[in-house]
Amino acid sequence: MREQEITIQLSDDPFDTKVVKVQVPHGTKLMSNESYAADVLSMYGLTDATLTKTQLTEDRIAYTTRGEITFISEDRSRALIDIESKHTAYCALSKEPDYIVEQLEVGMEIDVKIKTNTKTGDVLASISDAILEVKLKELKDAIGNKSVGFTGLVKELIHGGYWVDVAGINCFMPGSLGGLNKLHDFSSLVGKEIIVMPIIFSKEKDTVVVSHREYLRTMIPITLDELADTIKEPRKGFVTGTTKFGIFAQFDECLTGLIPKAELTEETINSLDKGNIKPGDEIAFWTKEIISEKKIILSQLGPKVDLWDGIDEKYKPMMITEGKVTKITSYGAFVELEKGISGLIHKSKLKEVNLTKGDLINIKIGSVNVSDRKITMNIA
Repeated sequence: MREQEITIQLSDDPFDTKVVKVQVPHGTKLMSNESYAADVLSMYGLTDATLTKTQLTEDRIAYTTRGEITFISEDRSRALIDIESKHTAYCALSKEPDYIVEQLEVGMEIDVKIKTNTKTGDVLASISDAILEVKLKELKDAIGNKSVGFTGLVKELIHGGYWVDVAGINCFMPGSLGGLNKLHDFSSLVGKEIIVMPIIFSKEKDTVVVSHREYLRTMIPITLDELADTIKEPRKGFVTGTTKFGIFAQFDECLTGLIPKAELTEETINSLDKGNIKPGDEIAFWTKEIISEKKIILSQLGPKVDLWDGIDEKYKPMMITEGKVTKITSYGAFVELEKGISGLIHKSKLKEVNLTKGDLINIKIGSVNVSDRKITMNIA
């Protein structure tokens, strides 16, 4: 066998041709400067790598073009479409989705997928196939672009992954790309709508391979910002793993954090020690600290409380209250107003006063700066 380029005549139009590469058996002679009818492939038993098996066996040539609707039947079951003023194509509207048929009008220009039977001359048009071709091109063009995501419906769990319907295109998603962490119940995704990103085009499966994991990774920075703004709110997630020092949990779809053993409730610790907590189990917690996107500390004992929240409302300038001297330094005395909240009396205000650690004194609030964690005060 040897490879040769030949010209195929697609229709009666002398300009309607296509150059293809074929595997020519030894002893078969084809002229490169001549056009051959499309059925020459089957006649000579040749294989064209650029045409699909369906196109070869049905002897059809398919392409997408723009056409004008010239006729719509009263029952809106069929239409005629003028193609480049050369052909009239028949469109079976009964096979098109209702939302497409409802919008059609005579005189409207639309994109259609044309299938021409070169033996009979029948020209058939499909509107939905043209839309799918555009969608497929959008998916292919977005491969590697981490700023573009598509909504897909997980239709079926198959060997190695899932079939995901993205705008009518059947895309393949490997099971390992269904989430950031290992899925412990692969069937849990079936029937759900997820955001996916196209990563490659698979010749083996003849479709676009998509990833939910890539989308989740792009969402981490945004979700972290939202977490910081709502850090005191209780959350629920699911267990992704357990260790002797705590429980790992995934939450807010794309974040993973650790609940240290010291931050677990007694009930959870007992279940953990007995081996009753498994990956996939639901678990409730609060966010204690965000160190980085890969290090989030969680707690079941309650949210991290900022003792300074609302202190400027509780202690206002000129207010007189009682405090306890906790420390004497060269630049003044520190006075505790309540646990975790202390202020400073500058040494210039203590010239005629002798204070010792532990004294209870009346003080007058000077200024309160919550962001800097500072309170100035004087002896009342």
